[in-house]
Amino acid sequence: MPLKIYNSLTKKKEEFRPLKEGEVKMYVCGPTVYDEPHIGHLRSVYVFEVVRNYFKYTRYKVNFARNVTDVDDKIIEKARLTGTADLNAATAEVSEKYFDLYKRDLKRLGIPDPDSEPRATAFIGPMVELIQKLIDRGHAYAAEGGMGDVYFDVNSFRDYGELSKQNLDELPLEARAEEDTHKKNPLDFSLWKRAKEGEPSWDSPWGKGRPGWHIECSAMSLSYFKGTFDIHGGGRDLIFPHHENENAQSRCATGHRFVNWWMHHGLITVGGKKMSKSLKNFITLADILKEDALFGGEILKITFLGTHYSAPLDYTPERVQMDRQAWKRFMEFFENARQAEKGGAMPSEKRLPGIYQTFREAMDNDFNTSEVLSLMHGLMHDTYKSGDTVAQVTAASAIRNFGSEVFGIVFDQSMSASQFKPEIEEAIAQRIGARKNKDFKTADAIRERLLRVRNIELRDLSDGRTTWRVKL
Repeated sequence: MPLKIYNSLTKKKEEFRPLKEGEVKMYVCGPTVYDEPHIGHLRSVYVFEVVRNYFKYTRYKVNFARNVTDVDDKIIEKARLTGTADLNAATAEVSEKYFDLYKRDLKRLGIPDPDSEPRATAFIGPMVELIQKLIDRGHAYAAEGGMGDVYFDVNSFRDYGELSKQNLDELPLEARAEEDTHKKNPLDFSLWKRAKEGEPSWDSPWGKGRPGWHIECSAMSLSYFKGTFDIHGGGRDLIFPHHENENAQSRCATGHRFVNWWMHHGLITVGGKKMSKSLKNFITLADILKEDALFGGEILKITFLGTHYSAPLDYTPERVQMDRQAWKRFMEFFENARQAEKGGAMPSEKRLPGIYQTFREAMDNDFNTSEVLSLMHGLMHDTYKSGDTVAQVTAASAIRNFGSEVFGIVFDQSMSASQFKPEIEEAIAQRIGARKNKDFKTADAIRERLLRVRNIELRDLSDGRTTWRVKL
């Protein structure tokens, strides 16, 4: 079965055929670093990490780029709030601070760096060149009177709206809200913004200023891939106007197709409401790790995997509890499989023929991770119920290998516990300190929480030491 991917451009699943046999070029819109990331941002990163991993698993060479927007209105506004006199320096400090927090969360989730992670401020030159090319080809214009602003002329591109499937007369009112007397059309969008006093700016043929948001990704992706590339990814909220504008300016500047596959993931809601900073209903990885420092990150991945990447995901306490129980079943299954291995059972694909092919067929259907997860649960249930220890260790081996290589999850509980050993030992140290202070209520609460949330059982020895193990 060939890999089929839903293409937001054509609105259908299409058989994936890379531009170059055996190679995949992927570009994904990354963070605008003005605040701490929430799990909506992490879902985006994880979705495309799984896609990247699956291509590697199926023997593709992957060239994966994910950008960072490090100059933006929101970043500058956050810098103003610091009260620092030097706005340029404050903007750089703000972007660096939140970029570090973003990287911290990815490290906590065990997500490696992309092959390329371009920052917008490092590509000002290519952006200026791209804007000039658009002007030369009649697709952009500088504002009259030497104001320093440059706009893309949407009327110059007959296919504008091909990605979002909208025409100019039917575009949302908010798209027309940015009235500007220097525009030919209210829908024309900014490519270069004239400098404002104190704000970060760069030299250009149109005077000092900074790039508009949309031109960034076009310049960076074209700089890396030198033409059409295979996959461009991001959230559904980026289809319009960001990706629509990116597609238009890129096609107009190059004269050829920009991207072959546009992939968009669904957004996260909380109790049915959009997750956002303004509603103050956003959830961070730090929030999750406060509740479950040992396996919180792995359980979050299970949550992401349980819903198809293209669908919205409603994050609720009930969903969290369900996924926590699912994780506990994995842990129990692997402990039973380990005991079976100690008893002499060895994996044999003859016992479960086609097990890896079944996983692949689900993934080949537009990266259907929820189906793979269901298959894994079914394998655990059926092989354990059968009492066939060879089948159990075979299923465990397949889940362990596929889960690690494609999902980036250490499903084996003993390996997971070792991976998070520092967190366990820190909790034990806190408990020992509480006991020394005769705060037995806190000490008992730490023990109970380790057992209830993390499935870790403590044992106090006569010599004063405390040991731990994963409870069966």
